[in-house]
Amino acid sequence: MLMSKTYEIDSCDDVELGIKRESKLEFKLWHDDEKNPEVLVFFIQGVGSDCHDKMLNIVAENLIQKFNIAFASVNYHCIGNRPQTGSTFYLDEIDKLILDATTQAAGIKLPYGVDKIQNYEQMSEIFHFINQSLIEGKKEGRFRMDYFLNLHVSLQPTKNEYQNFGIMQAQDLINVALYLKNNAPFDTMGGGIPVIMIGTSRGGYLAHLAAKIAPWLIDGVIDNSGGAKFLWRTIGFGKEIDFTQYSEFSTFDFFQHIKVFCSTKTFWTSNSASPYFFSPARCVIRNILEPTHLEICAKFPSSHYVSYHAIKDQYDPLEEKIALYDCLEKLGFDVKLNSITKESQIDGKFIKSLEHGMGIPIKLMIEKELPIMLEKIKKYPKKECKDKSISYPCEDLLYKFTQKEDKILLEVKNANQ
Repeated sequence: MLMSKTYEIDSCDDVELGIKRESKLEFKLWHDDEKNPEVLVFFIQGVGSDCHDKMLNIVAENLIQKFNIAFASVNYHCIGNRPQTGSTFYLDEIDKLILDATTQAAGIKLPYGVDKIQNYEQMSEIFHFINQSLIEGKKEGRFRMDYFLNLHVSLQPTKNEYQNFGIMQAQDLINVALYLKNNAPFDTMGGGIPVIMIGTSRGGYLAHLAAKIAPWLIDGVIDNSGGAKFLWRTIGFGKEIDFTQYSEFSTFDFFQHIKVFCSTKTFWTSNSASPYFFSPARCVIRNILEPTHLEICAKFPSSHYVSYHAIKDQYDPLEEKIALYDCLEKLGFDVKLNSITKESQIDGKFIKSLEHGMGIPIKLMIEKELPIMLEKIKKYPKKECKDKSISYPCEDLLYKFTQKEDKILLEVKNANQ
């Protein structure tokens, strides 16, 4: 019988920022209680979805009927950073400065000072006032008919979380895998059950990052359009520099005459004097395409990689993915990159475009690639690794990840110590 259950476990704190985690880590597991699965398959959601997605439930049940697998999806740290996954809008101090300066420049006098905006209702009231002022101003000829204001708002994720980006999220995935190896409601071969991480977009990036952090644990990665390098605008503080260029997304969906730019709440900053400074080292550890790190990773039992990436990807360049997979191949990893570069490769069923994600259905990608990867894992099983610890030098910092029992622990220290 097909079974599904949602779990909550303790995971990691934010070692980089020194913040103790308030929330539990939630994940969902699907399996057939009449079978012993031969592999743990993780599907890692990208932006705007989580493990309670109804379509994911259909996909999981269908795949379990076709393959002898257990299927897991993790609500990793800050997954709830979009309205469809529970986030809410608010104005932080920088947002208020942008609002004040922009409206003054446009000659719009607000009914009260921006410092008095304390909640969503007041923010909504002010934005409606501005939108109406623009409508009236256009009627009176004070603004061009195509004129609009650029404003910025912040997203408060669920569970009072914030955007650390990457590291805590990958640790969460690893911690769930380790938990299931020891506590799954089925035989895990003494904890030796293989682990395959699958993801699209940010989910694909996190699959690669989890394999970087715990190469002894992840047997395979199946990816669609995951980035090879960290995109720093996704960390949330791009508005400190230029919010119109470095926000996470923008929309006219809320107001016809206001282009609203949005970024997730974060404690990271571009201020080098702050203890929360996002230094070059913080970026380096988050890059998958980091040749010296790949060389370190290659010293461990290697994983299998397969990826799809399109030439017109508007977020993550195909050139970087090619460079990553070339580097992995030279280091002895088993890799296959499917570069989608021609209109002739669009079949309307599997490949639907040359842009980010290519419209590839999750279910079809897994059905196509999972059997091939399972055969490779059976033919070339990962050797047991006694030293389950890896260290990556990153500019002036050293990141050390160590597996202890059913947790992956992080230590960050000065590289010169």
